[in-house]
Amino acid sequence: MKKSQLGFLVVAATLLLAGCSGEATVTATPVKNVDTVSVTSPEDIDVFCPTGICTFELSTSAPTKVTVTMHYDYSKLYTKIEGVSVVGEGAKDAKVVDEDQFTVELTKKNTPVKIEVIDFYRN
Repeated sequence: MKKSQLGFLVVAATLLLAGCSGEATVTATPVKNVDTVSVTSPEDIDVFCPTGICTFELSTSAPTKVTVTMHYDYSKLYTKIEGVSVVGEGAKDAKVVDEDQFTVELTKKNTPVKIEVIDFYRN
């Protein structure tokens, strides 16, 4: 095998391996009653919803599991998440973790998923 062909194979293999180990990029978009959405890492998102009922979209560049923390504002967290609805084929297994957090698995890249969250003690 020629040196140029061997060099090409090494570069191609390096690019493929680097692409496999890339971290997911999560995008969050407010839809209804959301003041701010902050993606603090590919696994953690803060959503600020002053009414206690809100809708937002999430999408990802690679499959990942995210934890979403719900806030009324910067000083008050949700008191008790009553329900989380996920609409779209790009996610599964939305589970309430505690009073103000839930997790959701984003399974399909570049496929927006609409999420509605309701707090039991909403305003």
